[in-house]
Amino acid sequence: MRNAVALETSFEVASRSCKEAIRHGEKHEIVALTRTCALLLGATLEDRLMAIISSPYFPEDGERRVMQERNVLGMWNQVLVEAFAVRYKVPRSKVPSALPYTSAAYFSGMKSVLDQWMDPLINVRNSLAHGQWIVAFNEQRNNVNQDRTKRLNSLTLWHLRLQSNMLKHLERLIFDLTVTQYAFERDFDKHWANLKAAQTRISVDRSKEWELLLRRRHQRGKKYAGRNYTRLTEAGII
Repeated sequence: MRNAVALETSFEVASRSCKEAIRHGEKHEIVALTRTCALLLGATLEDRLMAIISSPYFPEDGERRVMQERNVLGMWNQVLVEAFAVRYKVPRSKVPSALPYTSAAYFSGMKSVLDQWMDPLINVRNSLAHGQWIVAFNEQRNNVNQDRTKRLNSLTLWHLRLQSNMLKHLERLIFDLTVTQYAFERDFDKHWANLKAAQTRISVDRSKEWELLLRRRHQRGKKYAGRNYTRLTEAGII
């Protein structure tokens, strides 16, 4: 729990600093702080995964199978398989084929989020963790990975904050799936709607508009402060 709090605090501190850099148009600081936020969010993905599988509600043999996966995305996918198998009392090898229709739809939706959203973030996190903050390389480090480099260059604080929000909703769904008796089915649509809303905002991509709004507000604030200072000076107050 302390790790989760520390990571969330670090992400928020770095995020606030990045927003301030955006307001001032400090390009080098924006790049550095955006990548710092991405690294912290990637670390949070792994921390939340470990919290889920170390929970007393998660089966011990399931935890062992999760840890045998080769990468973080494989671990998250295995968590889904284990959780659905236990909840609906079907063999792991039969997930999702043996699940009831609605439950199979739940599984398919949650897995699509992992594959479409989490995989790119994990790849970015791996590049950053290996010191590849400007140019990303392939696994052998003997050639540039163009896709990962492009992904690094497209990082924005707007996207990362929405992804952080998505992680909270996804984690809540998995918690309900593994711990609660009825809340998973009861609250699924609510959490899913919030998750999909964040996903839609990411796909629409209004990051440039958001950054421009931050800069305009900052400029208006500077103008207001300047006019106020002039009035106070003329009045002999300062």
